[in-house]
Amino acid sequence: MKADTFNAIDRLFAPMQMILKIPVYQRNYDWTETNVRRLLDDIRTVVQDHKPHFIGAIVYMESQNSDLGMPEYLIIDGQQRLTTITLLLQALKDLCGNDDQQAADMIESFLTNKYSPDEYKIKLKPIKSDNVQYEALLNNKPDKIDQDGHVYKNYMVAKKIFKSWIESGIKPMEILTALRQLQVVGISLKKGEDDPQIIFESINSTGVALTNSDLIRNFLLMSDHNQDRLFEEYWLPIEDMLRRNNDNYQLDLFFRQYVIMKSHGTVAERKVYSTFVKLFKENGYTHESALEEIRKYAEIYSAFLHPEETNYSDEIKGYLADLNQLSQTTCYPFLMHVFADFENRVIDEATLGKVLKLITVYLIRRSICNIPTNSLNGLFAYLYSRVFRMPANKFKYYEAINKYLFAQNNKNAVPDDEALKFSLVHGNSYQNQPLCRLLMLDIENGDTKEKLSTNNLSIEHIMPQTLSRSWRQYISDKEHEEYVHTLGNLSITGYNSEMSNKSFEEKKKILKQNSRVQILNEDIVNKDKWTIQDIINRSNRLADILIKKYHLDQVVDPKIVFENVDKIYVSNPDAATGRKPVSFTLEGSNYSIKTFKDITVKLINILDQDDPTRLEKLIGLTWKGDFELSNSNNRLVICHKEDIDDKMEWHYAEIRDGIYVMVGGSATTILHVLKELIDAYDIDENDFSISVRAEQ
Repeated sequence: MKADTFNAIDRLFAPMQMILKIPVYQRNYDWTETNVRRLLDDIRTVVQDHKPHFIGAIVYMESQNSDLGMPEYLIIDGQQRLTTITLLLQALKDLCGNDDQQAADMIESFLTNKYSPDEYKIKLKPIKSDNVQYEALLNNKPDKIDQDGHVYKNYMVAKKIFKSWIESGIKPMEILTALRQLQVVGISLKKGEDDPQIIFESINSTGVALTNSDLIRNFLLMSDHNQDRLFEEYWLPIEDMLRRNNDNYQLDLFFRQYVIMKSHGTVAERKVYSTFVKLFKENGYTHESALEEIRKYAEIYSAFLHPEETNYSDEIKGYLADLNQLSQTTCYPFLMHVFADFENRVIDEATLGKVLKLITVYLIRRSICNIPTNSLNGLFAYLYSRVFRMPANKFKYYEAINKYLFAQNNKNAVPDDEALKFSLVHGNSYQNQPLCRLLMLDIENGDTKEKLSTNNLSIEHIMPQTLSRSWRQYISDKEHEEYVHTLGNLSITGYNSEMSNKSFEEKKKILKQNSRVQILNEDIVNKDKWTIQDIINRSNRLADILIKKYHLDQVVDPKIVFENVDKIYVSNPDAATGRKPVSFTLEGSNYSIKTFKDITVKLINILDQDDPTRLEKLIGLTWKGDFELSNSNNRLVICHKEDIDDKMEWHYAEIRDGIYVMVGGSATTILHVLKELIDAYDIDENDFSISVRAEQ
């Protein structure tokens, strides 16, 4: 490897026969107008002060093209700047008039190999997806140019700015001279001696930062001798599915979701590439096997983004569209597993539909209740591996996922109907407009085959956001603030003009004319005025429709477990020593826990809820086992705080109203306490068991 500083055009585009090839593992040309304008500002400075300007580093590997016997430069890094320079040259050439023929001829010698076959006529060879546009531009074939692409847009930016310079008196030859003073540090690699992969990853280039998809493409294609075939067969289809409108966002998001799915854990954006490389090495992939798998999952992911283009059932398309509308992408790593199981015939389409409905409705219910989404990344990253850690759960696929979701507590719990009803009636539905639009469409569409779509529909307030005099006659400011954005005061119209703060009579006319919306408005159009009580009544009516629409039946199946476990009983307390509890079962119902202490607290809360009068009667309950905690004679299981020995206080937890239960001590001690509680509540000891992780 050697490095030296030189003028980029004079060295790399010298007026001689040569090829500058952008290898297939390079990213697409994606410099923006901002990047180009910044470079043009620098060139304008060079025009004025005639001093060279440094634009960064170019890494290349020089060889001989055996077919033509001419130098060939493989551009490892720097293609964004080199491609942009050629676009600037072409823009300047197209502005040269008859008096500037010398400049035009010189530019032509920089851009083309005059005496080479057509295939090698143009010196710069971008990757295939860009080369079509690049050649069309240089060969003046406007019918083949994508005017929304970066190649054409940046060419037009340069042409417009150069034209203004020329009109101000700057000659094309002066601009060309300035372009030839753009300097780079050229890092030349020797084939067989230098590792371009390492250099590519470590070099700190100016220009557009490398994305994770850029790095992964480079990793999979750079060092493979079949890189052209792999690019054609795998990478190009992946890009075609996920990269649209010159935007890498979905491609990069896919790779993050793919890495999360493969690693069964959360992965920070900055660690996507390193995690991918680690997975590649640990799982023994080849470049081709990795690309083959990535293409398979890209097809699945593409269906998430564009369900209308798939062959799935209308039901599945509908749920995917709902997730899309709500931007609920955190579930995608889990759904990639599920859709892969469908493609591999592990599950049928009916099961796929049930799982997709479960996940969609779960997320909708959470959104309605305005539950923060920060915990969802972890839930969906681990969900598949935790549900199917026990392979037998694949035979009860939907049921296992359902049971696991309903076993979640705290932030990940499935919101119950009571919480859902409260949020629908009293919550600010308008603040999340994609969700609000979805809710109202689901109310209106019901189970009809011909459904309204979100196209050209706007959310409207019946009682307006700003009260006019006609509305203030019977609605106070306080009432307005409390109810204006609730579900009962909202509707949808297909009109471009808003109903704004028109009178209620005028709004009714608009809603009546919108004849396709009926269920939503049936309790509005026949009213003489719109009161707070009308809003409350309508909120309750619409909420009941949605609760029915988003109903989920909880699966209760004690045979579905999520870990390989052993069961222990209070009749054998010594069996708890050294074991890790995962759940307990009480009279057929299963409850997840993390410690033995958790069992005592959760159990007494369950028992107290079922029989709230008994707890007070059990104050003073003691146990008879060997007491290893201290020399105290305090053996109280349930008591008041004043009855607890000071040395023992930290072994007790308050249940309610100053009543405490013993929760501390070893696992054996806790099982003795649990036995006393079970007996005190007249529960058969065989109806209570604790699941602990199996020793093998």
